[in-house]
Amino acid sequence: MKQFENSTVIITGAAMGLGLAAAQELASRGANLALVDYNKEALEKASKDLSANYNGIKVITIVTDVSDEAAVKNYANETVKAFGRIDGLYNNAGIEGKQAGITEYDVSVFKKVIDINLMGVYYGLRYVLPVMQKQNYGRILNVASVGGIRGVLNQMPYVASKHAVSGMTKNAALEFGRYGITTNAIAPGAIL
Repeated sequence: MKQFENSTVIITGAAMGLGLAAAQELASRGANLALVDYNKEALEKASKDLSANYNGIKVITIVTDVSDEAAVKNYANETVKAFGRIDGLYNNAGIEGKQAGITEYDVSVFKKVIDINLMGVYYGLRYVLPVMQKQNYGRILNVASVGGIRGVLNQMPYVASKHAVSGMTKNAALEFGRYGITTNAIAPGAIL
């Protein structure tokens, strides 16, 4: 039996980068996957490649803008509908935004970065945690950033959003740890 056989994991930002790499690793260990991304074509390609390369797993794709609360609620519901449970959530979707000084930053872009990087993670927690609570089990990994710890010149909304993800992760761990749910964050540096 593989390590994650019969487990179901949601991965946001699953069509490329860290999300796709996580999907490949989890698939190799037998996990069923709910792949979530806004890029329909890349998401479909990822799903086809995973299904072709890893026997015995089930993969669903859900095209989602994680800044849309109703869409996030939908991906949680669709995952439960397809698999009956949610064992893991890799809250990975995010954007960097544009580079500009604090006083010159375009407010609409600032809000977009916050909506995707922070609110997208919050919505994921909001709709996945109740499912995990009923199961008395779950594993959540949120993607913060080294930038959220030490700051990055000309990237205030990115830094603010990733710093907030770290704090939100700590609170979720405190609130839901008693239900067999672990909530952690990773803080990657630059990824090329």
